[in-house]
Amino acid sequence: MSLSLKLPVYEPNLASSVETNPKRLKAWLIALPMANPLVAGRQMCDALAACNRVKMSADDRIKLLDEYAATLESLQSELDIIYRVPGLPLKEQAHTAAMLARRLSLELADGYKIALTDRLEKRLVFGNAKIVPVLIQKILAQYYSLSQLCYRVYLPMPEGVWLEAHKLFRYAVEAQLIDQASADKNLPSVARTYKYILLLALAEPHRFAGIELDKVVEIVENYAGHAHFQPVSQLGSAAGFFLVSLDEDKPPQYVGARTMDGYLGGGVLLDTSELVRQLHKSLLALEAKSLLAHDRVKVLMWIEILRRVSRQWTISAKRTFQRIASETPVDICLGLRAAVLCVNEGHALLQPESILDDDVVHVTTEELPITQWKVVNESPGGYAVAAENMLAERVRAGEIVALRAQGHENWMVASVRWLQQMDKQRLEIGLQIITVRATAVMFRPTIGLKNEQYQAALLLPEIPALKQAPMLATPKGCYMNLRELSVLTADGEILIRAARLVEQQMGYDLFEYKLGD
Repeated sequence: MSLSLKLPVYEPNLASSVETNPKRLKAWLIALPMANPLVAGRQMCDALAACNRVKMSADDRIKLLDEYAATLESLQSELDIIYRVPGLPLKEQAHTAAMLARRLSLELADGYKIALTDRLEKRLVFGNAKIVPVLIQKILAQYYSLSQLCYRVYLPMPEGVWLEAHKLFRYAVEAQLIDQASADKNLPSVARTYKYILLLALAEPHRFAGIELDKVVEIVENYAGHAHFQPVSQLGSAAGFFLVSLDEDKPPQYVGARTMDGYLGGGVLLDTSELVRQLHKSLLALEAKSLLAHDRVKVLMWIEILRRVSRQWTISAKRTFQRIASETPVDICLGLRAAVLCVNEGHALLQPESILDDDVVHVTTEELPITQWKVVNESPGGYAVAAENMLAERVRAGEIVALRAQGHENWMVASVRWLQQMDKQRLEIGLQIITVRATAVMFRPTIGLKNEQYQAALLLPEIPALKQAPMLATPKGCYMNLRELSVLTADGEILIRAARLVEQQMGYDLFEYKLGD
């Protein structure tokens, strides 16, 4: 069994600048200016890159890499604080921190790849059987960390990472090292670490906002043990089976209606059926406790994330309509409040006089916060749009937006389903149309403070042809089953009762309602 990995090119002239004594290296790492993580990260990255480009024994290299890894764990946390921002595009400092964290993970993975390759070239070296799975796990752990970073800032995975992760897994399987316990009992096995990478990708993390992604990662690590690998020949029900092409540089794909008859590629199936059953048990238990929860907003968010992840791990979402290339310029207003203004022709919604303080002054019109985008492709269900040089941190996954073709007056309402930061200037987002006509309204619960302020919302009409009930889009956290709401429309006040929750995203709750008695 051979393992071919891409390794850095040796540069002998760097040998004099590399610290090869683990104790002195540890002291140097401790002395890094951690109060300034960008400076500390650059210094550490330069030192690690030089270490990866000079020759030394595998054992000596591993000792040095373990010192780097220990420091990197705390440094990554500091960099994470800088690039963990609410929206895209990233500010300059956040982008720098993300790129630095990305390079550090890749360099550390490269170092362990060099050590692994050196060890495997000396097949009879004592202790190989124990150290090889440990090294494979450490490389995969860096790829898992890298994937979380890429998903958090909506960057694509670096070229070649998927293929190398697949190669490492395949080698571990063929060498019967896949489930071998690590010498460090706190580290997961090779198989479990590889499952982390696969399951996180299958959850379609680019559809989640940052705080939601934290929960997705938690679900992945808690439930990965219930996912199992199967030979392609043992394909069962299409639901819950995903093809991992081990000889291709791409993530796992949902099998769906595909048949594996005659499949000649080097692949394996990931079976998530048992994992999803366990998720459903947890979901039922959480729903039963939600009525008594002190913080219903957080519980409902957790429930909704469980549902979304469970759907992705059962049957991945697929495109209903074929995308058609387009270059149509469009106007977009980001956020529920901005969408309400658009639908209401720029007029602000006013609180009823009965609950206003004497010193409250309202502006009856507001300038719409319009941004210019260009359609990349479109279908009857939505659009992929792109923009250059957007204001930083304006766009979030799971946000409501209003959009219209430039030069037109009518606004549609859509939801941001995915984001992709192509580079520092260009941003792409996927929009799913919620409705082509909505009404701007004000609402508040009927049970509560007498002078509680009304909040802006969007009233979505019933569509009998699609058997779609009337819905209300409100700020996140407002939904509660059977909750009675007072809604102010242009025709006066109506009483409605919240019914089925359609979806809860980071920027809004969307739920069906029925007219009150």
